[in-house]
Amino acid sequence: MTGVRKLVLVVALIGIMVTIYGLSVALNYERYAGDIEEELTYFPSGRFLQIASLGYRTLASDLLWLKGIQYYGEHRRNDRYYPLAEHIYSTITDLDPQFLGAYRFGAFVLAQDMGQPAAGIQLLKKGMVSNPGEWQLPFDLGFLYFTSADDDVKAGHYFKMASRFDESPDIAKRFSAFAYRRAGRTNLSLSLWEEIYRSSSNSVIRESALYSINCIRLEQMRDVLAELVERFRSQTGRFPSGLRELVEMGLVEMVPDDPFGGTYFFDGVSQTVLSTTEVRQDAGRAKRYLERKLGQYLDKMGCFPDSIQVLESEGFIDDVPPVVAACMHYHPAEGKVHYVFPWEDSE
Repeated sequence: MTGVRKLVLVVALIGIMVTIYGLSVALNYERYAGDIEEELTYFPSGRFLQIASLGYRTLASDLLWLKGIQYYGEHRRNDRYYPLAEHIYSTITDLDPQFLGAYRFGAFVLAQDMGQPAAGIQLLKKGMVSNPGEWQLPFDLGFLYFTSADDDVKAGHYFKMASRFDESPDIAKRFSAFAYRRAGRTNLSLSLWEEIYRSSSNSVIRESALYSINCIRLEQMRDVLAELVERFRSQTGRFPSGLRELVEMGLVEMVPDDPFGGTYFFDGVSQTVLSTTEVRQDAGRAKRYLERKLGQYLDKMGCFPDSIQVLESEGFIDDVPPVVAACMHYHPAEGKVHYVFPWEDSE
């Protein structure tokens, strides 16, 4: 059989199969919604298609990919139920193990549309076996572990794996650093951010990396000072009146400034070590949030509420955002929120 005749036969065979499938999805889905086995008969297995395609596996996978997209679109418009999704993308990638788009799109359909992150992760791992030189697959794995599987350590691992490829974008390193930081692996996160800062020529990326570096360093020093406060308490039976007492007792040579130019202090009310930078940032976020909600209240009611608590009782907010070591003042005439901090008379 000549190559041309063989190709014509392959196209005809595959055309018949996908036509049958196309007719099946055009039927009333309710007729067989509870019988997945019946619908499976209209989407042949990868093993059968490998035989039927007579060597033209890439062509077969391309045609089935188009039908798979049609299947996804049909169910997304109607019932958002995709019983064949795993079988479809497994079949396509069996036929063409280098079809990156099928692995990536299929994984996100499984993990996010179907709520089956394990199946999506398995599909991407299958793709990595056949495509060890492609950074996109470990990157997507990191993303699924981070967003769908709630495993920050594995997310950081796969983002870091993706970042080692020459073609991978800088964002892979940034995501790895962020994931490790959220997982509590602050030292590893810090080293990754420092690598990004040193290696990038993009000023925006360097600025972002430096900000993250300083955030981590701030948290690390705050934790060190908190441990020293506990040591002070174990030795004296009381909390210090301020961090200066740690210096006087010889537990630390000096209390450093935080990396953003703020200072650390001990808050006697919450009995925690804080940074003026963090408190100001928390207050700024709370102020912006509350004043946005006050604006919504004004638009609906025609005036500002008499108190912030009215926003809660009227359902505009669930609760007032807490800001440790700061006192909030509300001015109903202007609809403005103002915070006073313990280290100064007024903001």
